[in-house]
This record gives sequence, C-alpha cells and structure tokens, in this order.
Amino acid sequence: MPLVRQWTVFDDCEILVWEIAETPEVLLQNVVAEAEEWDEFKTISHPQKQLEWLTGRYVMQLLVESKGWPYEGMVKDEYGKPHLRHRIAEISITHTVKYVGVTLHPTKPLGIDMERMADKLARVAPKFLSENEKLEAQMELPKLVTYWCAKEALYKLDGVRRLNFKNHIFVEPYKENDSYLRGAITYPETQQQLHQLHRFWVEDFCGVVAI
Repeated sequence: MPLVRQWTVFDDCEILVWEIAETPEVLLQNVVAEAEEWDEFKTISHPQKQLEWLTGRYVMQLLVESKGWPYEGMVKDEYGKPHLRHRIAEISITHTVKYVGVTLHPTKPLGIDMERMADKLARVAPKFLSENEKLEAQMELPKLVTYWCAKEALYKLDGVRRLNFKNHIFVEPYKENDSYLRGAITYPETQQQLHQLHRFWVEDFCGVVAI
C-alpha cells in the first residue's frame, strides 16, 4: 500500500506521506480537478513531474476526504501558493521523486517540505545558512537537509515570495533526535515571528512541517 504514514501534530495539523506508486492512467481516473488545474497539468512536459503533480493532488484529496470534508480541487493565489478551492482548511504540499507529503490545518497557515540527503546540499549551504547555522550544522548532511527543509517549509508558510533563506529565515539550534524544533521569520518590514516545526524521516528523506 502506498500510504507510508498519516499522523497528527500540534493538535489539529494533519500530515500524510505517500509513496508514488500509481500509474498516470490510474491517477487521471481518480483525481478531482477543475479546468484551470488541468491547464496547469498540460504545461508540465516531463513524465516524472506529471506523475508527482497527479499524485500530489490525489493524496491531498485523500487527506481532505479522510476528515469527512468534500474535496473540490485546488486553486493557486497570485504568488503560486495552493489553497483548497473553498478554503475549508489551510494546506501545503511537497513532491519528491519517491514520496509526496501533504498537510492541512483547519485555520493556521502552514508549509511542508521533503528532501533527500544529498551531497549537493553541502555545495549550496553557504547560500541558505546564516553564520550561526553554519557553525551548528558543521556540514553534516542530516543537519543540512533539516535546515533546508525547515527553511523551505517556513518559506511556503509565508507564501509571498519575499524572503531570503539566509537572511530572513532561521532555525534555532536543536538536538540530533529532536522531532520538534523552532524556526523564525524576520520580515523585511516587521518584527520576527516564531514558528513551530515538526521534523520526520522516511528512509533517507527528511521532512519538516512549519506552522
């Protein structure tokens, strides 16, 4: 069964991780989407990206329906952030080559990201880590992937595409086995806002939800 795990954190924050296993033909028969979503799908040329797109929407549909709510597709705002069509909850979605992760909360904006541990993170670390974070990470891949996913999740939570990972988004020091972390967004024009983070692992993939 492609379902890897479904669980709840922070009281009402639901998370579902799904292994990409269905064929495009099966997904096309089951995904609920409106015309503008299918127009977006038609712009995706790479077969793997098409599969990730379809699986992401299918899994979000499963999560919403597991709450007893009707699923009527998604829309994107002017910044590209996805929302349920009738805004019955706040959502976020992430795709990888192997897994899809989705999350929702009845009222609070949130973000989710998953990434596989890879050497490329060490090469780009100076671009997304602050000086203090570089000292904490010590170029260790589990820490680098945690910082990346946490910052990406916080970026998605904000949803306005105005933030720089290195200068505006920060993750507080944490211990190796911590599942719950804290992050902060320092907006260019306002004070810092603190957020809760939940970290999880699926094989060598790290996932973080920010709320």
